[in-house]
Amino acid sequence: MGISTLSGCTSYTGSKANQVRQWASLYAVVANDQLVVKDIAAIRLSLKAGALKDVTSNCSGLVFDTGTAYGNLPTPNDTLTAELNAAYVAFASAGSRCAAADSLRSGAITVALRTIDKGVSALDRANVLLAANGVH
Repeated sequence: MGISTLSGCTSYTGSKANQVRQWASLYAVVANDQLVVKDIAAIRLSLKAGALKDVTSNCSGLVFDTGTAYGNLPTPNDTLTAELNAAYVAFASAGSRCAAADSLRSGAITVALRTIDKGVSALDRANVLLAANGVH
């Protein structure tokens, strides 16, 4: 049997803030979340440019990058886990929806954008918690 590390199974030490910092460092949380934010920006730029293929491709990228970030949950902090979970679920749902859109005027895109906005709000709250724990 091979050795594997599962999120949440690692023993963290010290204060809760230190545990969050250890988790964030171990799983490259800031870098993963930056990829997700870049995907969202790319979706918005593609929409402004009117490029459906780019929109759907960027939406697929959002799903992939969100999956990577989601795989790092849970965190050592339940509130942080809840906020990141809410963000990642919203992003994956929105990305899947808009990746399948057949038109820039599709209702799927409209719903996806609203869902992305909800996810961004949750991610913003998570980033406040991360910063409060010394993760930048």
